[in-house]
Amino acid sequence: MNVRPKRSLGQNFLSDDSAAGRIAERLELKKDDTVLEIGAGKGALTRHLVEKANRVLAVEIDARLCRLLRKSFRDVENLSVINEDILKLDFRDVVKPGAKVKAVGNLPYQITSPVLSFLLENKETISLCVLTVQKEMALRICALPGTKDWSPLSIAVQLHSDARVLFHLKPESFYPPPKVDSSVIKITFLGEPRVAMPDEEWFFKVVRCAFSQRRKMVSNSLAGSLDLPKSRIEVILEEVGIDPRKRAEALGLKQFVDLASAMREILK
Repeated sequence: MNVRPKRSLGQNFLSDDSAAGRIAERLELKKDDTVLEIGAGKGALTRHLVEKANRVLAVEIDARLCRLLRKSFRDVENLSVINEDILKLDFRDVVKPGAKVKAVGNLPYQITSPVLSFLLENKETISLCVLTVQKEMALRICALPGTKDWSPLSIAVQLHSDARVLFHLKPESFYPPPKVDSSVIKITFLGEPRVAMPDEEWFFKVVRCAFSQRRKMVSNSLAGSLDLPKSRIEVILEEVGIDPRKRAEALGLKQFVDLASAMREILK
């Protein structure tokens, strides 16, 4: 069954069996593990997963590919093919209460951020993820404070996990070859946030405002986004030991938490 990739779904099928094997190895699968595969495609990675895991939940939005997977793996008992949009999947429908899964997938660029948000929302059910993403996105996810790639995305992921780049893949590892390199990253969720905070929603509002004009000083970005006098923002920054002249990309997680907490107390 020949299934051509759909451009509308951003499909670039993994075609390098060696790369698929390396990705599966980085999941460190045990015989009692359940794996959630995001976008199973033609099953290049699936065939490695079913050999090592107790159960594989292959989620695929493309009905054509679901038919192909069911045919190709018709004799495999530990595989469930789920024709669903991963962003609409209810974990309670596929994972037993209290159970943990490992997630893996080759993510199309246009849905990488929404899928990461989905995984973060379900972090209590996921122990770790091994994801293939565009290299540029991988550098943002795993960036360190003080670098040009440090961003609200980096902060959101690293607040709740350890994230690191495992290896890179050339376009030739996929069909059709994308125009950019890809990276395989590992995200291991923490039991609790890396830095404790009273109000996570407010914290991320402050982070987004600070980065809203990332080439400007953080005092200017916050004042403009929150419609507050710059002088008032400068006082708050200085109270928590942050130079108002710094840019948002220079602030680490702890500094953002201190800043958000101080602003919450003063502005509530």
